Amino acid sequence: MANPTPEALEAEFDMFMARAGITVPPDRRPAMLTGFAELRAQAAMLRDASRTAAAEPSNVFRLSPLDLEKK
Repeated sequence: MANPTPEALEAEFDMFMARAGITVPPDRRPAMLTGFAELRAQAAMLRDASRTAAAEPSNVFRLSPLDLEKK
């Protein structure tokens, strides 16, 4: 996914917000646009076809909550 121009990014963001029925307050818009751009970049990494199963970690970590009643 190529990096869009700032205008194209804003247009895409506006389209998604309108589709979801969300009104972003003007004072929060710059931060939301930054987050949207970062989310797009992360989504592109997930769809990277050059990564195979060998690139996945070999371990899975699982954290269990502490049972505080036993202490």
